[in-house]
Amino acid sequence: MRIEHALLSVKPSEQPEFEKAFPEAQQVIAKAPGFQFIDLLRDVKGGTYLLIVAWANDEAGANEFHASELYEQWTALLDPFLAQPQDSSLFELLSHYPG
Repeated sequence: MRIEHALLSVKPSEQPEFEKAFPEAQQVIAKAPGFQFIDLLRDVKGGTYLLIVAWANDEAGANEFHASELYEQWTALLDPFLAQPQDSSLFELLSHYPG
């Protein structure tokens, strides 16, 4: 399993609209091959969100989704709210508890 992590900086005036748009974006990414789960966390101070996406493997997340029409739909839904472009990293899951 691979875990994709992205810190999303959302324009302060756009945070409520970003949160309203996110469920639709969730439905888009859920259609991607190899998708496992997605979590969105909001910084308690506001403005920054932590996005966590689990993929079955590298090919599914890092390669296939990011090169797909689904990714274009994803970015069309969320990018208008971002203060800067998405920057993500891919991690290998070493431990998850409870399992």
